[in-house]
Amino acid sequence: MELYHLRTFVTVAEEGHLTRAAERLFTSQPAISAHVKALEEELGVTLFDRTPKGMQLTAAGAQLLVKAQRALAAAGDLMDEARSLRGEVVGEVRIGLNSDAEFLRVAAIQTALSAAHPRLSVAFIGGSTEVNLPALRVGRLDAAFTSGVMTDPAIEVVVLGEEALAVGVPARLRGTFDAADVSALAAQPWVLTSPDCSHYGAIRALFDAHGCEPRQKVLADQEDAVLAMVKAGAGLGVIRRDKIDAGDDRIDALPLALPPVPLNFTYPRRRANDPLIQALVSTICQVWEVAPPAVQLAG
Repeated sequence: MELYHLRTFVTVAEEGHLTRAAERLFTSQPAISAHVKALEEELGVTLFDRTPKGMQLTAAGAQLLVKAQRALAAAGDLMDEARSLRGEVVGEVRIGLNSDAEFLRVAAIQTALSAAHPRLSVAFIGGSTEVNLPALRVGRLDAAFTSGVMTDPAIEVVVLGEEALAVGVPARLRGTFDAADVSALAAQPWVLTSPDCSHYGAIRALFDAHGCEPRQKVLADQEDAVLAMVKAGAGLGVIRRDKIDAGDDRIDALPLALPPVPLNFTYPRRRANDPLIQALVSTICQVWEVAPPAVQLAG
């Protein structure tokens, strides 16, 4: 029995769909189907019912899923222990980004990782906090940069610093309203991120405190998209203060105080003792000049 067959079985069970499982495992749908078929033939039971809505576990599949998950966890623990005994870090990790590479110091991180762990392969994957957190939970990412206060007990958080925020105003709206009047702010067109984004939460708290609601909203789920749309005159937007260039006459920062939001490096708590994760955390803390978290004891 091959471990990759078990990994495919567990992933298909979690995703409920062959295509999504293939995307998560970075392989093709025919390969996923072949793995499932091979495992079913080896075990002599049907693991899934194929339905128009996707793959549904059979009663036998549901019972065996728990044992497959335990087997994969045990294999992972074995590899972690072996890496620790060898004193080396070997493998591949996927890190989700939630902002531009320069701000997150990606080049410095990669340089430090290459020097300290030459056999560690790293993939930096663009996204957002709202994309990265679900990907962490299901294993599509090994670690990720996120913004905002994290409350999920399954996610370990290293706070790297704070993001200073500002309200960007396009040139066409400059001087047309009183920035100190929150109701006047709400009457302007806005370019906003998704409601679960910490940038949205910063301005949402201001409006809620004054019983206001933006009258015109355009949603954009990427920070650079918000910046580009504000510069183009689509409306006001919450933007990292350092992105508002004083020399760019297309955009200004309003004299409005917004609370900063934490910038975090996050990873699954269950992997806190994984040498791959420990190597990442140590290096990123070094680059960002913050204290690393205490090492958790296994057991």
